[in-house]
Amino acid sequence: MTALTLGLRQNLLTLALGGCGALVAALVHMPMALLAGPAIAVSLAGLFGLNPQISPMLRDGGFLIVGLSIGSMVGPDSIDAMLRWPVAFGLLAVLTLLTPWAGRWLIPRLLPIDRDEAFLASAPGHLSLVVALADSLHLSLTRPVVLASIRLMALTLLVPLAATLAGIEVGLGLPQAQMVTPGTWIFGQLVAALALAPLLKRLKLPAHVLIAGILVAATTHFGGWTSGGLPGWASQAALILMGSLIGTRFGGMGWRDLRRSLAAGLAIVGLTTGLAVMAALPAAYLSGLPLLDVLLGFSPGGLETMIILSAALGADPSFVAAAHLFRLSVLAVVLTLYATDVARRAAGKSDGQRQTPEAD
Repeated sequence: MTALTLGLRQNLLTLALGGCGALVAALVHMPMALLAGPAIAVSLAGLFGLNPQISPMLRDGGFLIVGLSIGSMVGPDSIDAMLRWPVAFGLLAVLTLLTPWAGRWLIPRLLPIDRDEAFLASAPGHLSLVVALADSLHLSLTRPVVLASIRLMALTLLVPLAATLAGIEVGLGLPQAQMVTPGTWIFGQLVAALALAPLLKRLKLPAHVLIAGILVAATTHFGGWTSGGLPGWASQAALILMGSLIGTRFGGMGWRDLRRSLAAGLAIVGLTTGLAVMAALPAAYLSGLPLLDVLLGFSPGGLETMIILSAALGADPSFVAAAHLFRLSVLAVVLTLYATDVARRAAGKSDGQRQTPEAD
């Protein structure tokens, strides 16, 4: 069996699992069923020993469709709100700085976990950087992935549930566009987004394909060149793909790895979410931005997931996207400086140990 055939079978298996999960979740009226259902189904399959995967090309295709769908929802109010963003971003920078330090202080007091590992695990995002820094500090490479997966899954499920309990109407997926964009404009948006995505990747932006789709769709709508959105079947199918992608994080993990890290993962979810709420309340008051927008922008969930949920919950996806990109930029500096300091202190201690026998 060729690698291409194997990859195709894994994609089809994962999407079939995600589709079944979406169907079951819709039947029980789960909020955001088309995202949460596939995430649960595919993650359970991974924990039971299957190897669900989504190929990078298929993943980027899903990101592109979701980005175009969300970009068409960005309205003129977003421009007016941008004047109030700096106030919220100032508090977001403080939150980003304090969160890993709070995790470093609290988590080792509750669970047997190293302080440096707790610092990196409490970082609300930038998993690839966290894993790279953990490797450089000779820490566990598995635990950051497991803890990040627990955090992402918990927020994917809990945010729509909390919104429903708060009285916000949450549908099965993304809101349907009142009218469909003409096919020629959809094709033009796809081409433009595919051309923009590599440029954003060079700028080191995460989820560059998703952001490209949002920017292109928002620009064409703001310019008055077109209106409407993608066909409902396309955006909802892409949402099932995104939920399946979230579930693949648990592939190859196993129940033992999950049990060993579940308590730490839930503790980190509680800590980071609690801090985000505490920072979002004054940020919304001082900036005048809607509290829901700020809560989703400050949430420690994944960039892609929070943008999707913001669109589904009626928040401003442009603010949520900008807030998460800003937070990731601050977080990159914080994590790198911390890891550099830890490595410097470790080198100093090892030098001292080598010098002691010579002094004797």
